Amino acid sequence: MGIKIGVDGGGSKTEIVALDQTGRVLRSLRKPASNYHLVGMEQATQNIIEGIRDALQEESVQGIGISLAGIDTPEDWKNMADNLKGELLVLGQKTGVNFQDIPVALENDVYGALMSVRGEFSGNVLAAGTGAVALGIDPEGRVIRVGGWGHLIGDQGGGYDIGRKALVAMAASFDEYGPKSLLESTITKHLGLARVPEIIDWLYQAKRTNKEVAALVPVVVETASRGDAISRSILVEAGVGLGLLTRALLRKTKTLKLGIVGGIGNVWGHIESSFISTVSVEFPTLQILKPIYTPSVGAALLSTIDEVRHIEF
Repeated sequence: MGIKIGVDGGGSKTEIVALDQTGRVLRSLRKPASNYHLVGMEQATQNIIEGIRDALQEESVQGIGISLAGIDTPEDWKNMADNLKGELLVLGQKTGVNFQDIPVALENDVYGALMSVRGEFSGNVLAAGTGAVALGIDPEGRVIRVGGWGHLIGDQGGGYDIGRKALVAMAASFDEYGPKSLLESTITKHLGLARVPEIIDWLYQAKRTNKEVAALVPVVVETASRGDAISRSILVEAGVGLGLLTRALLRKTKTLKLGIVGGIGNVWGHIESSFISTVSVEFPTLQILKPIYTPSVGAALLSTIDEVRHIEF
């Protein structure tokens, strides 16, 4: 019996699954992060290869799909493909698996997210976690990507954007050049700071990551639930931002089914109204789908899709 292996890697963890021929998950594993921009190429490659190694047993391998955060440019793809190719050949020598005869797909993690919606390389997906990116397939089969520009010039509506706006509101409340907000005291307490100005040392430490800023989203949800108008407005703006991203994608793909994947699902109740109203301006009949697979299963299903990039041995 043959298996497909799926690898879904990001900035905090890497999830690996092995599927049987019916698509049933036989094994599910977790390794540390594999976004090479955050952990370095050597560590990212090691975590992926160890995950694939641990997913192997006696079965033959029919395909491997790897979808990773941080694979955004052709250079990103080539760097990762070259490193994975070498390590897979080494792993093959140790395990007896001939990876040269196995299709190995490598793409950005939004591709695995797309496949997780219905297990098909079609439709649209909005992947919103720390950042935000949308991907879809138009009627001619062309792949359309919108967003994913990173936190400096994009990612509106993602977790980092929400967390950053919360910190802005915190400072504005403290200095009184903006409205008072519960975020001033709540973020201070959440981060274990004695006073608001200590946020400068916390924020500008060299090791500080986007995910740590995005981790403030539950604080914003908490203060919004307590009636804080600024927190509510931040979440409304997030819904609008993701709605505009979705509208841009739908104009290009001309299809009206959308899967929503990622941590944004945890705050959907707070952003749904502004998201729907924004999208409905142009696409009132949009159908929102709940994904039926995990992104790691979606990654495994990528392995036999001809339209995605495969590592050539």
